[in-house]
Amino acid sequence: MKAQAYPQFIGHGYTSCITCHYNPYGNGPLTDYGRALAATMVTDRAFIPETINDEELGKRSGFAFKTPQNTWFRPNFDYRGLWYKRDIDNDNSEAEIIHMDANITLVGKFLEDKLISVFNFGYAPDPRGRTGLEDEPNYRSREHYIGYRFLPTFGVYVGLMDKVFGIRIPDHIAFARSTNGLAMNDQSHGIMLHTGGEKWEFGLNYFVGNFSQDAQLRQVGASAKFEYDVASKVRIGASVLSSESDFLKNYINSFHGKIGIGKGSALLIEIGETTKTQTAANRETKSRYTLTQGYFQTSRGAYGIMTIEYYKQNLDRESYVMRFGPGFQYFPVPRVELRADIYNTRIFSDTLVSDDTWDLTGQLHLWF
Repeated sequence: MKAQAYPQFIGHGYTSCITCHYNPYGNGPLTDYGRALAATMVTDRAFIPETINDEELGKRSGFAFKTPQNTWFRPNFDYRGLWYKRDIDNDNSEAEIIHMDANITLVGKFLEDKLISVFNFGYAPDPRGRTGLEDEPNYRSREHYIGYRFLPTFGVYVGLMDKVFGIRIPDHIAFARSTNGLAMNDQSHGIMLHTGGEKWEFGLNYFVGNFSQDAQLRQVGASAKFEYDVASKVRIGASVLSSESDFLKNYINSFHGKIGIGKGSALLIEIGETTKTQTAANRETKSRYTLTQGYFQTSRGAYGIMTIEYYKQNLDRESYVMRFGPGFQYFPVPRVELRADIYNTRIFSDTLVSDDTWDLTGQLHLWF
């Protein structure tokens, strides 16, 4: 769950990720403004002395709790760990700790921030499921690219990045990400064009797969995403992705919306359909998913979460999966995020009978 992009911040009035991230669609290192925002707006003050005001917190948001000493270099260290207990009502249930991400990112900024370079390197656990990365070492880069903003409203980015598609939430187990090749190990080399205006945003991404993958498994194709602000703190959009490897053709389309509610709360919705075609057998399978996720700010730095998901793996069959559960996200002090979630998963089928599963997760996220 590497992504640091939190689209629920539309509840604070931020509709676009480029405000706080070097990547215009979020994920990865924060800009100076984004770091200051994380240290103030979304951090609780309960553990911060009254002698330190928000302005001072913002000044200390640079690397190693310092104000940046230059204009061109921004290092960043990031760690995210997961405590995971599957099927918690089973007597044989066991918990495990997964170090999902531990990396250093180096950002260079030049030509009055028009030109940026981002290089990420660090620890990544072995992928679960076939990705073609099984022989990769546990220390590798998940992101490295160069970007140039020809205009404030137009930029080009080249390198290894996440594909442009849908709402980029950090929940990589969500069906919207895990079943569509958009999860934590699915970055792809390519080129991305990004443009936008006061109320709209458009991205186009041509990708050729991750060069660390087996060549025959690399998905080569393109994706596009358009979003428009229909009202204050209400943004709707659509995405499309088409790609193929030697074995599989993949086509996805989705509609999505982000709605800010009150001060700090938000509702995220994504509805999509996927068509996968096995090339050798010329066999086509259509699936459908929905994601509804509500964030409710209970106090500064604290959010309640409710997630409801639907996934129908094959539209020709009656069976489908529902997953829902509450969560809690808390930023106690600058650079620290805590999160806990409970997930209930139920399979609805006329031919298969299975018990519900209840999973419990806890996360620790640190960045410096």
